[in-house]
Amino acid sequence: MKHSFYIGIVFSLVSAYCYSQPFDIEEKYRGDPYFSKVNMQKLEKDCTLPLDYEDLDAAKQAKIKKRCQLYNFSSYFHNVYDLIDKTTVIYQKNDLMLALNKETFSFTQEDAIFSGFKLTLSLNKNNETKDAIILANDFMNRTSLLSVGYQYYYIAPSGDIYTLSLIEMDDGIGPQRWRHYKIDEKNLKFHLVQMYDRHYQVSYPDNFTILPDPDRIKYYEKGQFERCLKDESEDFCYVDDVYLYYLEQLNQKTAQLAEQTHTTKNLFFPFKKKRDKLCLSKNVLLNDNKLVPYLNEIIVCEIKQLKQEIKRVEKELAKEY
Repeated sequence: MKHSFYIGIVFSLVSAYCYSQPFDIEEKYRGDPYFSKVNMQKLEKDCTLPLDYEDLDAAKQAKIKKRCQLYNFSSYFHNVYDLIDKTTVIYQKNDLMLALNKETFSFTQEDAIFSGFKLTLSLNKNNETKDAIILANDFMNRTSLLSVGYQYYYIAPSGDIYTLSLIEMDDGIGPQRWRHYKIDEKNLKFHLVQMYDRHYQVSYPDNFTILPDPDRIKYYEKGQFERCLKDESEDFCYVDDVYLYYLEQLNQKTAQLAEQTHTTKNLFFPFKKKRDKLCLSKNVLLNDNKLVPYLNEIIVCEIKQLKQEIKRVEKELAKEY
């Protein structure tokens, strides 16, 4: 089963959780508020270098890079790394503590060796770590030396935490994933409130969206897509295409039902909210290494529910009013 990707627009959202006092953290450890609300589509456009970039003179190159705000943050975050002496407590209230931990890391992926360093934010109670997230990182492909990865962050006084991961290559900087967490002092957790992974947008507990990929050319041989509609697990199927097809089918049929029953109510979005909440509640993201199967399970659940809803609406359409 294939997956297509697209980078969507990111908006900040107010969490449904209840939290306590503001987090008084020194400015030098907070990161940058720019990352609390990022327009991913604009970033992708502004930070992609033209094909003839290397042939341009220095003035034109500087003008192009000036459009991309992501080039402005590297020195700031290197200063943050330099401030951290392995483990640094940045917030403490009674026996509750937030600490930044700096460490080096390396991993191998598809015969390429990556290495770098990262900052982990830990939530501690009575000197025991209750939860932790990767707050920032900086790494390089040591095999090819062709790509560099970063993750930047911002910790708001409200306890909202925002991270944005990036990949820099010869053609510019590509935003990869934006996340929004809330610090839950009561349950001692970093709650993931929103996750926008390229063209997948998740806002917990009841909003799942896939944005169409305008750059991907949809190509199926004769009869293949019809087979995908029956079984989206076929190797040549893009499961996103199947989801978007049934989503549009339901949208059209609920509009027909509203017209037929002479109602002004929007019948589509209540179904969507209920469906999204069900599928998001049935699947749990354990870690980033499980992200692809996690999203796949949600989409498969969504497709199953969409098919059922379409059948139900079709039965309603068959009635005489």
